[in-house]
Amino acid sequence: MKTKKLVLLATLLVSLALPSLSSCGTTDLVFFNWGEYIDTDLIQEFEEKENVNIKLLTFDTNESMIEKLESSTYDLVVPSDYAIEELASQDKLLPLDMTKFSTYSQDRLVPSLKSALDNLAAPTQDGDDGFDLLKYAVPYTWGEVGLIYDSSAISSEEIATEGWNALRTAKNKDGSDRKVCVYDAARDAYSIALSACGHNFVNPSDEELNDATDWLLNMSNNLGDNLSFKTDEILDEMPEHKYDICLDYSGDAIYSIMNEADPVSPLKFYIPEAQEGSDTRTNIYTDALCITKECQNVDLAYKFIDFLCTKEAATANTEWIGYTTPLDDVYESVTSEGGAYEDVADVYKVNATDKDHFYRYNAALKAKITDLWNANIR
Repeated sequence: MKTKKLVLLATLLVSLALPSLSSCGTTDLVFFNWGEYIDTDLIQEFEEKENVNIKLLTFDTNESMIEKLESSTYDLVVPSDYAIEELASQDKLLPLDMTKFSTYSQDRLVPSLKSALDNLAAPTQDGDDGFDLLKYAVPYTWGEVGLIYDSSAISSEEIATEGWNALRTAKNKDGSDRKVCVYDAARDAYSIALSACGHNFVNPSDEELNDATDWLLNMSNNLGDNLSFKTDEILDEMPEHKYDICLDYSGDAIYSIMNEADPVSPLKFYIPEAQEGSDTRTNIYTDALCITKECQNVDLAYKFIDFLCTKEAATANTEWIGYTTPLDDVYESVTSEGGAYEDVADVYKVNATDKDHFYRYNAALKAKITDLWNANIR
């Protein structure tokens, strides 16, 4: 997915270069997760309940996580969708035994997420077998890529008319320069550029990639110094109104809106509609809990996943991390009257459609996009 905002956890003091961490001291389970991506009180609660010790270690990108799995042993990991497919193709993940769960079931998933995952698993007309992510993973969070914008500078009517092209518009209606930020990730930028051009980003042709490159170059040329490329700085800078509009993730949009100083935030989140005749609107993503083939305590890993999927734990966790839960009962509870996300329910509730697609593991395409990004845009 993205580089999560990191917090300096004490666990980071443990070297990630150790050949195996599962045998260290009294550790019963090594949990490899994104930074600041779990309510650590839940870990303590589970440890006390089960009389076990969980070692939490963190990573900042899927790529670094995959690299560490080559040299170190981790029991439970939280990759993003395309990284799960890569690890599964390398036979590094344990297929899940659903009889081991008493709390989690696929029936509890938000219907539109379950539908999107079913579409991911379905064979395509061009001969692709699809990827059954739920065979290996329990969804932990999910969301979509879209536009967070300052409605005091750009009206909802403008954003609906301009769509993704709002990122290329140099002036606001009042004549002021439009300040634009794009999350600094080649694949995300190319996915929306391809969508804006009416192309599917899952398996684009070279010609379609050239169209997307031209779209991004036009954005850069139009905006000049008013275009920024940032990552986690966006979390603090959008609430400060440093930008009028930003390409970002729904989970980060929730954070920005809830950290706005104004009690009635002018920040809004919007996903443009697909181009007429196109089957692609935006990128949907999920990070999910996976048990590795090297897991030293498989039964405990199942038990910990099941604990995190209880309504109580999942509610506490989504309120702490800010990303959308995949569990429908929790999803509805936290967005209903009195829920933690009642005031931002329109952003927290991810309305995935059949035109929203997951990234696929495709090393050649990733390299091609990265090369185009570095050579032409960045």
